[in-house]
Amino acid sequence: MQTLRILLLLSSMLLAALPAYALDDPKVARAKYDELAAKVLSGDLNIDWQALRLDARVGEVYGEYDPYDAAKRTQAAFEKGNYEEALKIALETEKHNVADIEAHVAAWSSLKQLGRKREADKEWSIFQALVQSILKSGDGKSAKTAWFAVGIREEFVFMEMPLQVQYKQQRSVKQDGHYYDMVLVTDKSGKDAVLWFNTDTDIELNGRAGDEGHHIY
Repeated sequence: MQTLRILLLLSSMLLAALPAYALDDPKVARAKYDELAAKVLSGDLNIDWQALRLDARVGEVYGEYDPYDAAKRTQAAFEKGNYEEALKIALETEKHNVADIEAHVAAWSSLKQLGRKREADKEWSIFQALVQSILKSGDGKSAKTAWFAVGIREEFVFMEMPLQVQYKQQRSVKQDGHYYDMVLVTDKSGKDAVLWFNTDTDIELNGRAGDEGHHIY
């Protein structure tokens, strides 16, 4: 009986230490991403969007492309009223990663300004599908119900749209063998709240790369 208790205890400890989402080899993840992305590009939005986001992250679909720089260039062009250029950069980013939630927001905003409603609606539909895949993963109120995010960029876009809260500060914590971002935010009424995001994926991938901190996702 004592041996059984020890085995059960060890089993629970090992399970607690495992990532919330098992990660594939990058080549396998890239193949899965390519299959899902092809469906999205063909107009099929009835896919597993969380899997698409995760496969894009693990499969390193950006390569040498820098989505941070692209986002800055998109924003600069948009603020200057150069909506065609902003759209061009956003669509270029989507070609590298159709799960890039920030690129879809930028493309949608630009298309709206250009009066191209049908295309804007398509971008909005994809954006909403990505948002819903995050919302379905939890409620963000605690570690146990943390939202699953594939990277810091996704967290920030999600907080800005649709949550519409203002970021104040963030700290990373480890709890029960998992990793989280605890983010302090302020809502429209000025009330503070703490949001939880599961960052097991980010931590494990950073470990694979042999570095620390967040990647450009």
